[in-house]
Amino acid sequence: MEWPSRSPDLNPIENTDAEVRQYLLEEWDKLDLDDFRKYVESMPDRCRAVIAANGGHTKW
Repeated sequence: MEWPSRSPDLNPIENTDAEVRQYLLEEWDKLDLDDFRKYVESMPDRCRAVIAANGGHTKW
């Protein structure tokens, strides 16, 4: 039997792509922008902590 090497019919992700995309878009809209702001604003402290720990574990 000949087997097409890149057939979308045999790739399960092709069947769920639209559903996954829709789910992600809906969940993205639920995210709180204030959380993102906090993460961005904490980056200088995070960077300093990583440097102080020589790249090791930090409280973050």
